[in-house]
Amino acid sequence: MNCIYTAKYLVSGNAPPVEGGALLVVAGRIAAVGTLKEVTRNNPEAEIVDFHDALLVPLLVNAHTHLELTDFPQWAETVDAAAQLENFVSWILHLIKVKRNLGAEQYQLSLRHGIAKSLAAGTGAVGDILAHHGSRQLYQDCLLVGSLFLETLGQDPAVICRLRDGLTLALKDEAVGSVELGISPHSPYSISKDYLQWIYRYCRQQKIRCTTHLAESVDEVEFVEQGGGRLGSQLYPQIGWENYIPQASGLRPVEYIEQLGGLFPENLLAHGVQLNPAEIERLADKKMWLVLCPRSNATLNVGKAPAEKLHRAGVKLALGTDSLASCDSLSIWDEMAFAHHWFNGELDAPTLFSMATLGGAEALGLENSIGSLEIGKSASFQVLRPKTTVAITEIFDYFVSSYCTDDIVQVYHRGESQAP
Repeated sequence: MNCIYTAKYLVSGNAPPVEGGALLVVAGRIAAVGTLKEVTRNNPEAEIVDFHDALLVPLLVNAHTHLELTDFPQWAETVDAAAQLENFVSWILHLIKVKRNLGAEQYQLSLRHGIAKSLAAGTGAVGDILAHHGSRQLYQDCLLVGSLFLETLGQDPAVICRLRDGLTLALKDEAVGSVELGISPHSPYSISKDYLQWIYRYCRQQKIRCTTHLAESVDEVEFVEQGGGRLGSQLYPQIGWENYIPQASGLRPVEYIEQLGGLFPENLLAHGVQLNPAEIERLADKKMWLVLCPRSNATLNVGKAPAEKLHRAGVKLALGTDSLASCDSLSIWDEMAFAHHWFNGELDAPTLFSMATLGGAEALGLENSIGSLEIGKSASFQVLRPKTTVAITEIFDYFVSSYCTDDIVQVYHRGESQAP
């Protein structure tokens, strides 16, 4: 039966909030949007579900995450709970140490937990990075949509040959459930020049999405530009790559990946903390998408992305939580709240909300189906009931408060109700 959902406010994501707003849902898609009076006028037979003093809001998009690491805090407790993480490289070494003795079943369980936590936090789409490719089948019956980026890295040519064969075989699936498969060449510091160039060429030829961690830390910039540094002296020997430390390129990360064919819009960049003004303009010129992960950056003490300069230059921005190895929740609502404080007003509340909805959807190629509550799109939305009164002029300020995750009372995926 056709159903009309209504509440005190409808926040569509592509227009100003509507007081007494309503959605008509037919066969899992949005068939009408407006005030309750407008929507019911032409659909008098539809059932009405009234959420009264609540808000109807699009599901959010977590454009950069690693859900298979959701159980990392528990894993770390059993390995080295008191580890001193003094810098980015020490964090990577800690990550490797914790992961070293884990089995496939632990990663699969962790991924299940990550999917469940994401759904409960009002997330409808993800750009998820998966290092253990066999776990991808967990997305087969998953409500989440988006992209599942199969991670790959390496320096040894013999190992890379095997990795490449396995990757191309896995990508024959094209999609698992409602997520399309892509590639994540981890970062310029963790993958050989030849392999990275091959991946970018392959993605462009096959029209496959990819995502790259870029300019996340000073250590990365130093390694790519000058060779060595802490990544070369501390990380590489620990993982058996001491014979593969590259020569100084003389290039910063953005120019480095551009020379390898990596500046194309379907290569979703993440972090961008260490970008200079010329690089920001280059990303804007190339119409690149960049996912900001402020809580992760703060935890790892790698610096603060130049958010205002990025936004002003026209670089297209989305939001991501990264993983629970460097963040305390998988809620994009929490990420918005932290970002508003962290960037100290450089990105206002409506901009952050757009990054978490339409921005994230477009970054993943989903703008025609999710990210806003518009006619023809998926009826994927959430219902928030604030514990205090919120005026229509205060809605976006409420969205960047620290309350929204706890205020979710119902979520809908493609018109079907799911408990949060």
